[in-house]
Amino acid sequence: MSTVTSIALAQQRQKDKEMLEAIEWQLNNVHETERRLKEMRRELENRLGINKPEGGDAA
Repeated sequence: MSTVTSIALAQQRQKDKEMLEAIEWQLNNVHETERRLKEMRRELENRLGINKPEGGDAA
């Protein structure tokens, strides 16, 4: 393997590692955003009285 090929492979490997890190960060961000949105939805549903059992069916 030539030196040029080795350098090119090392550079590509570094770019791939950086891309993987960026993707992992974005996935974590998506999960955190989803968690916050679900919490906000739950609070709004509670304020609006949505999804509450009617009558004496409450556990």
